[in-house]
Amino acid sequence: MVSVIIPVYNAEKYIEECLDSLLGQTYSDFEIICVDDGSKDHSLDILRRYEALDGRISVLTQKNQYAGVARNAGMERAKGKYLLFLDADDFFCEDMLEQTVKKAEEGHTDILVFDAYGYDETSREINVASWSMLSADLFGEGIHSATQIADIIYQFTSPSPWKLFLKEHIEKNELQFQKIKRANDLFFTFAALSCAERIGVLKQKLMYYRIGNAQSLQGSVDDTPAVFALAVYALRDFLKSRNLWRTFQAAFQEMTVSLCVYNLGKLRTEEAYLYLLEKLKNDVILQLEIEMERPDRRLGKAVQNHEKIIIYGAGMLASVFVRLLMMKYEYERNHMLIAVSSKQNNVSELCGVSVLELQEISDEYKEYLTVIAISKEAVQKDVEIILQAEGFTDILKLGFKEMLSLVEYGMETEI
Repeated sequence: MVSVIIPVYNAEKYIEECLDSLLGQTYSDFEIICVDDGSKDHSLDILRRYEALDGRISVLTQKNQYAGVARNAGMERAKGKYLLFLDADDFFCEDMLEQTVKKAEEGHTDILVFDAYGYDETSREINVASWSMLSADLFGEGIHSATQIADIIYQFTSPSPWKLFLKEHIEKNELQFQKIKRANDLFFTFAALSCAERIGVLKQKLMYYRIGNAQSLQGSVDDTPAVFALAVYALRDFLKSRNLWRTFQAAFQEMTVSLCVYNLGKLRTEEAYLYLLEKLKNDVILQLEIEMERPDRRLGKAVQNHEKIIIYGAGMLASVFVRLLMMKYEYERNHMLIAVSSKQNNVSELCGVSVLELQEISDEYKEYLTVIAISKEAVQKDVEIILQAEGFTDILKLGFKEMLSLVEYGMETEI
């Protein structure tokens, strides 16, 4: 049996589609435990109606204590061999349970990781590439223990709990979700992976993750911009308590760096952005002992002299960098230019800065410092070759580590 556990908070708009897609599964040996987290809309009424219609559904209620506490309550009631934690605003392929259980049984897995589609709430479009819970190529083939994939244990999948967990594995390691507003799944998921003997992957997209739901906790990150750090601290302490720190330290540090930048990229308000900048510099980076090289002084010199800067890339990392220049260093938008090889979705600006294709940039700009704001090193190298061929002469690469280095050290200008 699979115990499907769903925390529900003000999800009246989505919960019926969520439950209908579960009740229509081709695999029938499951229970659904819905935990209403103090909803203020009609979510509980809808849950009670479904509970009366199908005996596999049970409803628990609690005061608003967030998803982590709700998931823990669901775990206490779970009767299944496997645990599957889902969200109330997502929906699922009809063979999700059948395919995951079959794969888990074949591989005798402690944890089975599968993939997801992104579903854009605004456009109603399904995006195959924009969201991935699984980097199958990074994981490789077969079943692996945590120690066998120590270098990529936190990189081949996201910290989301939408994975099939063997209940015995969770109970043996006494794992629970953190009682925090956001990121309560990071500790649980990565701790479970860290002590797993048999991890498997299923290279199929079996659920639809809703993107752009402003009511979700991921849609309100500005309220708690630094809470993710509590999850990272907890994982660090767990690894040390299990004598696993040395084994997973490199992967932990890489994950933490990208997570810090990712959370900066999720913030909407200047107040939250500047708060997290200071929190990272004065607390998080120090506590986690993240070691980084100092920033390239060419960037500090350009900023000091208010020279024009060309930024290649229009993604999350570029956005974080542009906002750092504007909010921390009061850099004017007209001193920056975003360059891309081709515009996606007719994007004309990023944070108010104009986006141009390379062929649109005049030769006079090609002598200015050009910053490649892309996280993957292989892509950075490819872009550098393209820029050099186009006549750009002063090129600097900015990945997650370099971005966080700017947060810690600032713009250094000494030559």
